[in-house]
Amino acid sequence: MTKYFPENNKDGNNINRNHWHERLRRELNAEQYYFVTHRGSALLGIAGPGSGKTRALTFRVANLLQENVRPENILLVTFTNKAAEEMKTRVREIIGSLPPGLWAGTFHSIGARILRRHASLVNRGPNFSILDEDDREAMIKSSLAALKLKLPAKDQNLFIKKGLLGTILSSARNSALDLEDYVYTRMPELSHYLPLFKQVEEIYEEKKRLANAFDFDDLLSVWLKLLQENKQIRQRYQEQFQHILVDEYQDTNAIQDQLVLLLGENSSICLVGDDAQSIYSFRCAEIGNILTFSQKRPDCTVVKLVQNYRSVPEILELANYSISNNRQQIPKELFTARAPGEKPYVYIASDNFKEAQFIVHKVLELYDEGQSLSDIAILYRSSYLAQDVELELLKKNIPYMTFGGLKFLQRAHIKDILAWLKILENPLDEISWQRVILMYEGLGTATFQQLWQKMRSYPQPLQAVTGEQISPPRGHKGWKSLVGTLRQLENADRENVPWLIHIILESHYGKYLKEKYPDDFAERIMGIERLAAYGSRCASLREFLESLILEEALIMENLKEENPEKEYLTLSTIHSAKGKEWKTVLLIGLNEGRFPTSQGIKNIEEERRLFYVATTRAKDYLYLTSSREEYRGWGSYLSGPSSFIRELPPHCYQVIFEDYF
Repeated sequence: MTKYFPENNKDGNNINRNHWHERLRRELNAEQYYFVTHRGSALLGIAGPGSGKTRALTFRVANLLQENVRPENILLVTFTNKAAEEMKTRVREIIGSLPPGLWAGTFHSIGARILRRHASLVNRGPNFSILDEDDREAMIKSSLAALKLKLPAKDQNLFIKKGLLGTILSSARNSALDLEDYVYTRMPELSHYLPLFKQVEEIYEEKKRLANAFDFDDLLSVWLKLLQENKQIRQRYQEQFQHILVDEYQDTNAIQDQLVLLLGENSSICLVGDDAQSIYSFRCAEIGNILTFSQKRPDCTVVKLVQNYRSVPEILELANYSISNNRQQIPKELFTARAPGEKPYVYIASDNFKEAQFIVHKVLELYDEGQSLSDIAILYRSSYLAQDVELELLKKNIPYMTFGGLKFLQRAHIKDILAWLKILENPLDEISWQRVILMYEGLGTATFQQLWQKMRSYPQPLQAVTGEQISPPRGHKGWKSLVGTLRQLENADRENVPWLIHIILESHYGKYLKEKYPDDFAERIMGIERLAAYGSRCASLREFLESLILEEALIMENLKEENPEKEYLTLSTIHSAKGKEWKTVLLIGLNEGRFPTSQGIKNIEEERRLFYVATTRAKDYLYLTSSREEYRGWGSYLSGPSSFIRELPPHCYQVIFEDYF
């Protein structure tokens, strides 16, 4: 193993250590240095926005390696797999090399890795599929249908079309509650449906087992159960992971918190996050995980990283004042060494149309003053608030990209391609088989069910199909075409994902795609080509499929913008903007009942944290806009400016008057 401090030369060892710590003092501020070098068994870094959190965490990993901690004894858990790879790259740049063995990734990717290792203990094969949200909903719908109940139309619409049943099952697990406790404590108005929910859950679990599949939540809950119920495996990973580092701890749910505490019973745990940026309670994130960690681990040392390297002091003053209104928090105050800049601006328009006109006028003004469009972002609480702005941008021919809408992997043509590939990797994947078979003329839902009953009786369903042991009662022409494509895929190199996708496009599917989407066929083909280009970076089909499912924002493309180098304005929900920054931010739709939303008022502190996240994305200029009256939907809506504007002292901002342009 690589030794960065040679043990056979005591003096040299000391020289190297001294040189390393001199470098750390030179490149880190005092709080970052303490965070990086602290040797205690539990450390909590409360890191404000723009405070160099990633830098501090990366240097801490580098410091552990410099102290000759074996890389396989380090577990680094990040918010995205991309972030994990970037951190490893930065560690390599800091110390010159990165010995293999470091465990780094999201909770879900690490859970999948461990479950594949021990698949036989959790009733799966190591090639299990991971259901995305749409696949999960399809399987839950199928589970409900299996009960053959005649539910009223309103219940069908609520539980299936609006996805409430899937949300309930998922939220219960991520909250570490059994279904009964979850319904009685969180949704008591639905308690009379509990027997139905339990039946569906039972059928759904069996369907997943038969399909050799886990859903996203299983990667955490089954992993935790494996550790809790198997002492030998639990001790193995507790002994292996001597240093556990977790980023964005304010975004963890109850299961993730339990995993960290269980794995780290006898290890060094280092957590970093910001309770003031906890904005994902709708995903079951528990702010209490970070607020109460020092109570669960009394040996914990808390370090506050509050020097901001992003924003001018005027923006920080506004953000500090706003978040100080929250009671449930670890108090801190951001500061910066940056020179003074301009105070944030507040503009209150007569209506939402005038607000949109002001926004676009200001964007053009900033552009004329020399700002790049890529340096400017328009942020909002909910996507519908940007509709008027988008119309104004189109009128002025200003290029823009939106973030926070339909994800790339949710698009029908992408899901079609992935269904073919999932069959190849896991031939027990019922949902993917159904999607593929229904593309062929003469093969409907009833025929599929007959085929599936036969297919699942074979230990190798794919080979049974390609070996012509199975045939449908009708649709023979389509079936023959499907079997031909499957044979080509079966004989192709599983490590060459682009070639597998090429085979699919050259088959009947290419014709099917053109007939189904004549208006945007070329655009969809380009999306599939981008999928193939990403596949060329993966060593195998399994790696490709798993990385796509586990990385929400892996392919950040928008087919309206074909040249990634081209300058464009960013329009984004605040949730999608977290972790990003721009020279100028325009935060729109700041009306009471819109932001905070009427529902959000019940959890006003999280809404205020969302406002805090939005304002701290800005480096130099911040604009807050509102309207006195709005015409979204039927009639007009009167609400006035958001309480987040009204609670700010006047010295924190400057007003732009309505006759500005």
